[in-house]
Amino acid sequence: MAIKYFKYKRKVFSNGEVKEKFMPQIQVESPVDFEQIADMIEKKSTMSRGDIMGVLAELEVTTCYMLENGHPVTLGLMGTFYPYIEATTVDDAQSVTSRLIKRFKIIFKPSTYLKRRFKHVGFVLGDNTIREVKSRK
Repeated sequence: MAIKYFKYKRKVFSNGEVKEKFMPQIQVESPVDFEQIADMIEKKSTMSRGDIMGVLAELEVTTCYMLENGHPVTLGLMGTFYPYIEATTVDDAQSVTSRLIKRFKIIFKPSTYLKRRFKHVGFVLGDNTIREVKSRK
């Protein structure tokens, strides 16, 4: 399998003038949900689809719970999800409060196995249509 891409045209402002430039852009396919993943796993294992769905649902709930409590979550060959906060700095330690926290987010770091696999991903031109951003005037 290979990742499809298309030709993308964009306007770039350079040295006081607008130029047309072209680049490959990934053709994002439809999302895969737990039910589709469960169907795929069911075909490769002895577990029933219902058992797999239950495990995936519990993985989702438990992962969220652990991240909300500050624990990184490692999912084997996939990688690790890390809890992270964005915060404002202040000049003295006494001023540090939870009000300085702007937002909570998750950072994903792929495993070395996944990084190695991604180095060998193939790409194929999905279609020869050139697409561009449609701007409102």
